[in-house]
Amino acid sequence: MLTNQASVAGFYDDTPFSALHEQAANDANDLVSEVRTAVEYGMCDPRDSVEMVCAGAETAEAVVTALSSPWSLYTPQDAATVASALFVQLQHTADALQELGRAVGRVAERGEAVVPAAAGAGQPANLGDALATLRAVSEQIHGLVARNASTTVRALHAAPGTAPVPADAHETVAAVAALLAEQHDHAVTLNTRHADGAYEAESDGGFGCGCDVTILAAGEEYNFHRGDSEWSLTRESDGRELSDGSTVYGTHETLSTTLETAHPQQLVDDVLRIISDDVSAPQGFAGGLPGRPAHRG
Repeated sequence: MLTNQASVAGFYDDTPFSALHEQAANDANDLVSEVRTAVEYGMCDPRDSVEMVCAGAETAEAVVTALSSPWSLYTPQDAATVASALFVQLQHTADALQELGRAVGRVAERGEAVVPAAAGAGQPANLGDALATLRAVSEQIHGLVARNASTTVRALHAAPGTAPVPADAHETVAAVAALLAEQHDHAVTLNTRHADGAYEAESDGGFGCGCDVTILAAGEEYNFHRGDSEWSLTRESDGRELSDGSTVYGTHETLSTTLETAHPQQLVDDVLRIISDDVSAPQGFAGGLPGRPAHRG
């Protein structure tokens, strides 16, 4: 099985820590594209400010949820990219706090608010105190990033790792078949549908290489495959043969990741969990794992 070995290629001593974030953000990313479109459209009033900062807060909370997944990262290099983006986020947060202070200053310049001198000891904080705090916190965050970001990201990126990293969908299917053969008690068969070297990953349209894996369990036959930009498991008894000899399945289980080069063990864990649940309580074969939105390839 292929393994990943950490490499510092493309990440030199003078490479800024933000480079990993910039590269990842510029890859196909629907969420980033939506934010960039909003910025290009223009943001010029309080509604825009409140909506964007609320979206940012929701996104920050979603990052916590994403990282809590058992398979949130495959390699230390994945962690380096996330750390790069988080430190950039801290920088932007510091800039936003500073810009917030300037925005309040513009309100005061219009004569629509008064910025008093700092409140005395034992007095409630006033607007002047709030602006001073925004400046101080902004400076503290910038200092934290300057002292820690580069060394942290670089150390993560250089850390050795041995996670299986398939190069394309075919390698993923083959690796899953090999792991299932080791970890499943019944017959597992890799069904190869193309000649060696005939698969072109760039033009698979989200349907992978066409190869699949047959898994037997408790007298039932299951099939692991890729289709419509997602990994799925079907049950042979749910199939309906058409007049042209092909078989269609009215129901299937979508696995927890749609990545074409997903960690094979993550997919194996999903497959074995679905089969175990189905064998224990056979019923409508849908709902064994949470559904995930399909990314159209």
